[in-house]
Amino acid sequence: MKTTIFILATLLAVAAADATAQTRGTPAEMIQKRVDNIRKEVTITDDQAKKLSAIFLETMNKRDELFASRGTDGREAAREKLAKVKEDEEAKIKKLLTADQFKAYTAYLEKQRKEAEERSRAQQRQPPG
Repeated sequence: MKTTIFILATLLAVAAADATAQTRGTPAEMIQKRVDNIRKEVTITDDQAKKLSAIFLETMNKRDELFASRGTDGREAAREKLAKVKEDEEAKIKKLLTADQFKAYTAYLEKQRKEAEERSRAQQRQPPG
C-alpha cells in the first residue's frame, strides 16, 4: 500500500513538473519571449536582438551553473556570485545599446519590477482557496 501511494505521488510530481516546464517553454523560447517583450518597449535592430539573446543565454547558463554548485558555497557567496553575473549582463547590454536605448531598457526593467511586485501583493491578499 505504501509503495502504491509513493508511486502515485511520484507520478503526480513528475506530471506537475512537466506541466510547469511546458508553460514556461524551453530556454530558447523563454529568451525569445523576453527579447520580444523588450522590443515592444525599446527600438532595437535585428542584430541587437540576436546579441541580446546571446547575452541572456550566457547569463542563464551561468546562473544554472551557480544553482548547480550552490550546495558547496554558502548562501552569501552564492548571492554575491549571482550579483556579479547580473552586473556582467548589464554591462554587456549597456555596451550593445545606445544611450537612449539603454535608458528605455532600464525604464522597461523598472516597469517589469513594479508589475511583479503588484502581482505578488495581489497574490498575498487573496484568501487561500
